Amino acid sequence: MDGVIIFADNKVFDKGFYENDLFLKLQSDDALSVLPVDTICNLEKVLKTMSTFKALILDWNFEQELDTKDQIEGVRLPNSNPKKLLEDIDIYYLIYIYSQAEISEADKEQLYRKFDKKIQFRTKKGLDAIEEEYDNIKRDIADFENTHKHMEIPFIWSQTINQSVQTIFRELENASPNWIEEIRDSAKTDGGESTSEIIEIFHNLLNESLIQNKILREKLDGYNCDKQATNEENTAKLYRRIFYSKLTKDAPIMTGDIFKFDDNKYGILITPECDLAGKEKGTYEFLLIKKDASKKYQEEKMVSYTKNSKSAKEIFNNGVLRRHIFPSFPFEEQQYNDIAVIDFCDALRVHNKVDEKNECIDAKRSQYKLNAPYIHQLRQRFVASFGRYGVPAIPESLRDYNLK
Repeated sequence: MDGVIIFADNKVFDKGFYENDLFLKLQSDDALSVLPVDTICNLEKVLKTMSTFKALILDWNFEQELDTKDQIEGVRLPNSNPKKLLEDIDIYYLIYIYSQAEISEADKEQLYRKFDKKIQFRTKKGLDAIEEEYDNIKRDIADFENTHKHMEIPFIWSQTINQSVQTIFRELENASPNWIEEIRDSAKTDGGESTSEIIEIFHNLLNESLIQNKILREKLDGYNCDKQATNEENTAKLYRRIFYSKLTKDAPIMTGDIFKFDDNKYGILITPECDLAGKEKGTYEFLLIKKDASKKYQEEKMVSYTKNSKSAKEIFNNGVLRRHIFPSFPFEEQQYNDIAVIDFCDALRVHNKVDEKNECIDAKRSQYKLNAPYIHQLRQRFVASFGRYGVPAIPESLRDYNLK
């Protein structure tokens, strides 16, 4: 994987120090691109603005220095040490921790839980070990890439997204420097939720750009990584993530949000987002899920599956017009094999945003939402279920005659 190595150490520019000599040795290698960073503050900016990199070499021991201006004006530093930085930020690529002293097992365990095999720990050595450490770093990065070949596609994907975003921003600005304001005001005039609409429009453009990217398509078509063994629960975890997103604390109310009314009743919000903007004192529309009814249905289908394993395809293809099935529904955080059933005949529920007890229904929102396109499919099937119209059956003889 081609990419930059970030070398983050407060002594990276200090001549005569081990860290500077190691950085210069790495930088002298024509096969490597090395970016030096000497403060935590700058490192955080780099990590948040750089979409891809080969590896992060991080000094565990340096603290962010407060200058006089910061102390007087009370400017809050984002993170004061490497541990806090790694707790607050997500990194997909190799993290190479260097430490002058032994790192506590508690800190290692915490970081292993978050980054798994993508984080490694090393102890700094003296100036006489520069060549040895240079060889070790190159070897460790090469070994990591050989054992994580599946990361090549996300690496290229991330680079493609970064380039596509730059192109789209440039094109939108060339069309109108005030493009954000124009889209926002247009959405507000129509009574829609302007912020969500701006984001959706941009991501629609990004999606079109990625689909047309030749390099990304060729890499995906030719993807043939060494397949790692996966179990059924891993597959369920994967599709839990594909079907449902975890909501952040400050996420707005959105179409597809999953609400928990009590231990048995859940609801998926189907009110269009263009209508949600005006729901401060209004009503929300939900499709109800009953946990006990879903469990009963799942137990019945488990019996059918035991007799005929091919029945699973029929169940999850949602072939019955009046019913909708969701796999791996998040009734419970760590339970990945629960089915959720919506019976359209009695599923619709309308709730006031503020109930008779003057309590806001927003407090009943769970930490999950149903992702697109599955929320769109659900809403479309719900509407279609009430558009059914029966017609007289034709005789068997007519069917036979038309097939001879």
